[in-house]
Amino acid sequence: MASNSDATVDPRVENDVSASVAISRTLFVGLLVSIAIMLLGLALVAGEGKNAATHVVPLDRVIPDLLHGSRPAVLDSGILVLFATPLVGVVVAFVQFVRRRDAEFSLITVLLLVVLAAGFLVALH
Repeated sequence: MASNSDATVDPRVENDVSASVAISRTLFVGLLVSIAIMLLGLALVAGEGKNAATHVVPLDRVIPDLLHGSRPAVLDSGILVLFATPLVGVVVAFVQFVRRRDAEFSLITVLLLVVLAAGFLVALH
């Protein structure tokens, strides 16, 4: 009877698993970072005695307001990190597909990135 250590793993399966792990970790870390930023923002806004729901920073003002110490901008930046996390996941997937020389999925992820970028550009204007 062969032991488990004698079993060979198909390199394609191993690549799929490593790609899935990289994408999953990216999404999980993005989620944790966004939660941490939002909690910090909530604490900062609560420390001012203001209601965070009454002041939403416009998208084009988040970074300038952050640079000027705006506490609501901290909260809003956490939300933006949460929204950007899937985009980063798609970029990680693209890198994984390119590394595997998978032209079909590389092209699909490029098209998805173009659609997402167009959506972000429309949201900014």
